[in-house]
Amino acid sequence: MKEISISTASKNYSVIVGSGILTVDNVKEFYGREILLVIDPNIEMSVKEKSIGILQDMSSKFLKIEIEASEINKSNSSLGLIHDTLIENNYSRDCILFALGGGIICDLTGFAAATYQRGVDFVLIPSTLLSQVDASVGGKTAINHPKGKNMIGAFHQPSKVLSDTNLLLSLNDKQIREGLAEIIKHALIIDDGFFDWLSENIDALLKSDQEKLLEAIARSIEIKSEVVAKDETEQGVRKWLNLGHTFGHAIELYGEYRDFSHGESVALGAIMATNLSERVLNLDKKEGQKIRKLFSSILTEELLNTSFDENKLLQLMSSDKKRKGNDLNFILMNKIGDPQIVSSPEKLHILESIKIS
Repeated sequence: MKEISISTASKNYSVIVGSGILTVDNVKEFYGREILLVIDPNIEMSVKEKSIGILQDMSSKFLKIEIEASEINKSNSSLGLIHDTLIENNYSRDCILFALGGGIICDLTGFAAATYQRGVDFVLIPSTLLSQVDASVGGKTAINHPKGKNMIGAFHQPSKVLSDTNLLLSLNDKQIREGLAEIIKHALIIDDGFFDWLSENIDALLKSDQEKLLEAIARSIEIKSEVVAKDETEQGVRKWLNLGHTFGHAIELYGEYRDFSHGESVALGAIMATNLSERVLNLDKKEGQKIRKLFSSILTEELLNTSFDENKLLQLMSSDKKRKGNDLNFILMNKIGDPQIVSSPEKLHILESIKIS
């Protein structure tokens, strides 16, 4: 087990990473509070029953809401369901929300906590590799809008995060690959040594080697926490964490949130950002190939052979929330471990970079 301290301007909290950490001892500081659990109904039954039992026994009031994890359900109607439950059952400002599920459930529950009575506490129990290294750390909470992903949200830090690697045992290969996309991204922007370690251990990670996964998750969370501590509300260096996301969010929208998952989109977007880095920042071709090779190793042949309508994808990028005015911002690489924010590169360079096969 490893405890990682997160320190931001608004709140300090801990992320506990380990096997079998979903225990009473790790949530005992919330004893006696009114608790609302938001849970993905697809969570393994034994985990669901254990979590409900622990939280029910320690709370002064307990209710649960089940919401199917899908980008379509990361919506205003799901948010309203949580708010309605809290209000109709007279939950006070001292209540606390728990999220048990992947990134969609974590983001949704966090935003509900941020907006109920101007902000209440919440705890995250991320159930996927992607959510353990991404959505659960840093306090970004949001819901989607039909015109774009995460367009409505707030910065609101959790009170605690429990990243139990036992929850990963039931994940399929695709879910493991999605999480590895974010882990590789974190290494790429900050830590060239960790990037090399991932390259050497990618086969073991793809096979869900528990020891290697624990090491990768902990280091990934440490990297993100270091960035968030310097820039909680994304005014500067936290933008580095968006590497691959200007392309990636457009890819998700291109597939109408059905054809490409978030992790797959980030991996494809990171390959496109690498292509663009070679054109705009003169990223060394050998380094570019090294980056493409690692991201390609976690993608299927079908995804790598996807043919995108370049002009349509560029048009979808125009709705990206990270743009400034009419300028599109990209996180590109001078070299591994050295990112740079580039505003509105030449349209031709962007279109050429979309070609991944």
